[in-house]
Amino acid sequence: MPPAAPVPASHPHRPMPGAASATGATSRIDPSQIPRPQYASHEERVTYNTRSEMDQATHPPSATLEYVGCDLGSANPRYMRSTLSSLPNTGDLLTTSGMPLSIMTRPLALPHPEEAPIHLIDNGKTGPIRCGRCKAYMNPYMRFLDHLRFECNFCYFITEVPHEYMCNLGANGKRTDWTERQELCRGTVEYVAPQEYMVRPPMAPTYLFLIEVTSQAIHSGVTTSACEVIMRTLDSVPKDAQVGIATVDSAIHFYHLKDGAEKPSMLIVPDVEDSYAPLKSGLVVSLAKNREAIESLLKMIPETFSSTAPGPNASTAAIKAGIECLKPTGGKVMAFMATIPNVGLGKLEARTGTAGQRTGNIEKEPLKCMAPADKAYHTMATYAAEYQVCIDLFLCVSSAVDVATLGVLPRLTGGSLYRYPGFNVQQDFAQLHNDLRWNFIRPQGLEAVMRVRASSGLGVQDYNGFFCKRTMTDIDLPAIDSDKTIAVTLRYEDKLVDGREAYVQCALLYSTTTMERRIRVHTIALPITSVLGALFRSADLDAQSDWAVRKAANALLSGNGTLASAKDASLQQCIATLFAYRRFCASNNSSGQLILPEGLKTLPLYTLGLHKSYGLRSDASPDDRAAWLYRALHAPPELATPAVYPRLFSIHDLPQDSSFPPIPPCMWLSSEKLNQDGAYLLEDGQEILIWIGRQLPVETLRDLFGTENVDDIVSTRATIPNLDTPASKALNSFINAIRKQRGAFMRARILKRGDTLEALFYNRLSEDRSPAGMSYVEFLCHCHRLIMNKSN
Repeated sequence: MPPAAPVPASHPHRPMPGAASATGATSRIDPSQIPRPQYASHEERVTYNTRSEMDQATHPPSATLEYVGCDLGSANPRYMRSTLSSLPNTGDLLTTSGMPLSIMTRPLALPHPEEAPIHLIDNGKTGPIRCGRCKAYMNPYMRFLDHLRFECNFCYFITEVPHEYMCNLGANGKRTDWTERQELCRGTVEYVAPQEYMVRPPMAPTYLFLIEVTSQAIHSGVTTSACEVIMRTLDSVPKDAQVGIATVDSAIHFYHLKDGAEKPSMLIVPDVEDSYAPLKSGLVVSLAKNREAIESLLKMIPETFSSTAPGPNASTAAIKAGIECLKPTGGKVMAFMATIPNVGLGKLEARTGTAGQRTGNIEKEPLKCMAPADKAYHTMATYAAEYQVCIDLFLCVSSAVDVATLGVLPRLTGGSLYRYPGFNVQQDFAQLHNDLRWNFIRPQGLEAVMRVRASSGLGVQDYNGFFCKRTMTDIDLPAIDSDKTIAVTLRYEDKLVDGREAYVQCALLYSTTTMERRIRVHTIALPITSVLGALFRSADLDAQSDWAVRKAANALLSGNGTLASAKDASLQQCIATLFAYRRFCASNNSSGQLILPEGLKTLPLYTLGLHKSYGLRSDASPDDRAAWLYRALHAPPELATPAVYPRLFSIHDLPQDSSFPPIPPCMWLSSEKLNQDGAYLLEDGQEILIWIGRQLPVETLRDLFGTENVDDIVSTRATIPNLDTPASKALNSFINAIRKQRGAFMRARILKRGDTLEALFYNRLSEDRSPAGMSYVEFLCHCHRLIMNKSN
């Protein structure tokens, strides 16, 4: 690790009095001097080496920074990022620090375009070289004792290598071929899996599209939109894929597609209490051989059901039938839904609130509406995972659909949950299209199993994310993709040796969409320290924020947690961390100042943002809350941060003769920074909101939005125009740069002062005092008082 810097108390703002009165304290604080995130805006790429020239571990760059990682023996942090880049040598020291120890693992993360590709290794029938006891995979930190034997860096067991892997050692003690064998010099490698790693040969990727055709789905445009986006994305479907189509209203309709047949026959499943696949074969067929018939069927569906009478929706029963259909091969059920499933298996009723909302005590009442309303969903999802079936949901809804219950299906099968509240074809079609297309083309794996190993003295305590866990050591993933991050919490089983390194390895066995069985292995090395100051210097704020968000999401999605307890848990974690730094590391311990470690100086701000997020704010609808919490369960660190503290930009003064990046400086998340003659863009990694002041000059309004009257903009239908004006070109270029940076399409919505939807924008201004909580300045004073109370 680079030489340790001194550990001064970090005072990124003026001395803050710790008075008992919030008003007295806040009146003496200059808001411009308090800590806020400094988003770097580099025109050139930042290069990060995972090991130094002295072969020591290095502290990773912020997850929110665009960087090019160079793997010099430890995995790129976009694959594995620890909440602490140095580990305490004892569990007691970790407890004293108040910080969590978790590894944010994203095994199929999308690499930066300028990063070297992951090396593919084919050892033939021999397969990967592994420890004879703990089965850890060969990595740069396994020590060869001679040409034949190596000592495992995880369990210290000595193993002999096969004859064909033998190699002499050089004067430096390393094998002479260590630079030629990628597993000996890279933290990330991928192996071709030999036959012994397969239960069955890799199957062709198989997709069953399930489309709701109820009267409401037809009239809202959901059915037509679903059929259209499927047709538009067929070119993105893997070439060897098998595809099937099913529709659902009060009954389930499968379509028998015989190879070469011009017209499919409809097979109706009327039993929605105990649904089934009506045929053993012919419901999914080769896309390449039946492209015309599939497209013809998709064009026909909206017209066939155009006169459907209003009736119930049996989508859950249809998903169950889809699972039965895909049982022989595994695959994906991709369900497009417009209304709540309200008949048959797993029928639901919209849950619009809790008893706490009626009594005015929602903060302290358990959020029962976050737990699944029917155990059938958990049973169905576990059953699907057993047969390697993943479930993706596209919720194109205009009313409540019980996201908390439906979300169990993708959560336990490694699927994706997409939600388009207030679905509007004009505003949401592009987002729906991009979401489906990316679902097919992103890096992904099927029939996957993942295990994380930690070196002696450490153990895996828990996994957190979208998966099914049926054994103590492995997690099952019918599907996994580049957007999914799994948090792995570590525990101490023994004391670690100060000055050495600890190791964590993630191994993912999976099938590619080109029907190859692979093993991807990531290994990271983390220095061990007994110095608390060094531990705070190694703190990774983005990973710790991700951990805090996940902890709150887990507690609330159980249905037993309360908003008050979730907020208090995150606050107490923040206070414990800042108290430990103040007590044991700060050189200046003045009682009149809030002392913050440099690497965690915005921790209070992100904690406040979490409290005011849709996941934890008391006025969020159950569906908004559940969607936010499910997203938190699989988000990577670079998206966890904007989820609690979005970025805000002024767009009425964008430079019109430049390209992006560099991204312009961000503004504070406060209404005090908004002017009525301005226009502003806010993005949280999920969507883009544009707020227009009532007094925006007519010329600017015309150049940006193509109108001279702000009242002509209807928020529920408005989209960003692409005009032939410098201002419009600059705005569209800026939005595209943000989308590229986030790796997501992110629909853009236009709001204006006085709109009913304006709260969508203002609710994200977390620095303001609001019904959701204190202002940022007040919260800092509150944290200071709690720390001083703990000190006394």
